[in-house]
Amino acid sequence: MQLSGTIKAMETITDVIRWVEAESSFTPAFRKKVLGSLRKMKKLPQYDRPVNQISVDLAAFDKAWGRGPVRSLPPGFKTTSQFSDWRSQTRSALTGFLDLPKRVATAAPEDDWSRLLSDLEAAGAHEKRLIPVTVIANAARKASLTPAEVSRIWLQETFDAADTTGQYEALKAARALIQKNREAITTMVSPDFAIPVQKSTTHCARLDPPPQLAGEIVTWREKFTQGLRKGHRRKRKSARSPERAAQVLSGVTYMYTAMVTTGLLDPEHDLSVSDMLDPDALDEVIERELMGEFPWRKLKTTTLFEYLNNWKLFVRGCGHDVEALTEAIKDFIEFENVKTMSTARRDWSEDFMLDTHKQAAFFGLPNRLFKAAKLAMLSYETGSRYEKDIAIALGMAACAAAIWTSLPLRVSTLLRLTYGSEKADVQIHGKRRGLVLTTPPDIVKNGYSHRNITLTSKPGGDPQGIVNWFVSEIRPLLLEKHIALHRRDPTLLFGGVSYSRLSSIWRSVTLEAGVPMTPHQVRHALATVMANQPGADYSIIAALLGDTEATIRKNYIVVDQARKSEEGQHLLAQIHGNLLMRGAA
Repeated sequence: MQLSGTIKAMETITDVIRWVEAESSFTPAFRKKVLGSLRKMKKLPQYDRPVNQISVDLAAFDKAWGRGPVRSLPPGFKTTSQFSDWRSQTRSALTGFLDLPKRVATAAPEDDWSRLLSDLEAAGAHEKRLIPVTVIANAARKASLTPAEVSRIWLQETFDAADTTGQYEALKAARALIQKNREAITTMVSPDFAIPVQKSTTHCARLDPPPQLAGEIVTWREKFTQGLRKGHRRKRKSARSPERAAQVLSGVTYMYTAMVTTGLLDPEHDLSVSDMLDPDALDEVIERELMGEFPWRKLKTTTLFEYLNNWKLFVRGCGHDVEALTEAIKDFIEFENVKTMSTARRDWSEDFMLDTHKQAAFFGLPNRLFKAAKLAMLSYETGSRYEKDIAIALGMAACAAAIWTSLPLRVSTLLRLTYGSEKADVQIHGKRRGLVLTTPPDIVKNGYSHRNITLTSKPGGDPQGIVNWFVSEIRPLLLEKHIALHRRDPTLLFGGVSYSRLSSIWRSVTLEAGVPMTPHQVRHALATVMANQPGADYSIIAALLGDTEATIRKNYIVVDQARKSEEGQHLLAQIHGNLLMRGAA
């Protein structure tokens, strides 16, 4: 009892360290690891203070660091395993220090909800089917509601508050089970359980365009994807991809849905694009979206701006003047800097610029992933389905890394590179010519293509060797067993793999390597590192990224301002000296 009272009086990590050293039941080896983890806390940027100033609060610790799978790498850790071990060891010390008992199941209170569960069990409901009812019962108990007092509004709020798919599906299953067995239930239940409930709309559900507008969309799409006839020979040029056409039409359907929702258009009438060109109507749509007054989740400013530009592109393609629409959009101050780098991307780029360990990990990804993929493939034939999927994923990641660390293509462009024919975008030659890539204008977002670019071998990995291994060892298995039939495309280097799949793989492998990033952040990483080299040439960076210098400076690059200021001081000192010498002469 005296020990328990002493423990409760302790409040800082210093006291936890003393307890681990003197009184804990940890083994010597584990004690050493725990002490190291506890002392590491003062070095973490999240604390940044001595351990005798860090209070012992298990709830705050769990909220800050989480308890589930590691999905991001916090500052201060190089790998996910390092972070996971630290979190586990520190939490073990805090739990033991606070003398918290392990959670044990307690009997449910005897109330209307427990009687409802008994009724459902008597009606033949399986034990597993009763678990979702327990979920909704516990939520109702917290709100002091009986089954008879549950309202439609409370159910909707509970469904909307479900932050995981499991919770949401459990609530749906519970409501359905109660309604299905209503006749066999003796406990009074609310009639609102009979009303199907879904989460409130979070995305803009697009309305089908009226026949006249739909016809204009078909005509525009045909012109857009085939290109316009230009020159004295009237050859088709400026053809765009079906994917780009779909992006433009997302702006069209958004605008029609927003105008109908606002009451500016009557969906019962057969409308055309000419009925949607009122700049005042556009003003109202923009204002409502920026204020979050539509029934769907408020769009990001960048997304709204993209929709508006796509809408203008469609209007212009239908033969109408867009000057009035452009002026209406310019009136909104929210769009002034929308094309500059976002704060989140700037913060990420600055962190990457100042962390040489992350830079080294990034440029070493090709070799790291190549070795891991080859090792995983050794047991491919005898491995489980999961192990086979991991091997294929590592192979795809190695191939992507080999290309991205030499030529930072957008992921949409990478996935549309062709392979396997004389005119394919990817050509693998011998060691002398290496790997040669071409990006046709129709698969590049802004039309800035690369033509016959040779990716040379680098210390972090040889693109030619890695991609050659991928197409001979991984790609055949990918096409045969690891990609859905409806997505399979043997003309593509990655066989038709989806954007989300490659993005998920890339996030996972880079997190494990200690340099968590999205595929698009590859472009920011390469541009930022090159821009901070002495004598950086922005035209070279722009050529690699396939963009203009102005766009590169505005959207991709972060420079070390402290270093630039120091260089500026040296330059001014030289100028002062030269001018004073000339004046003295």
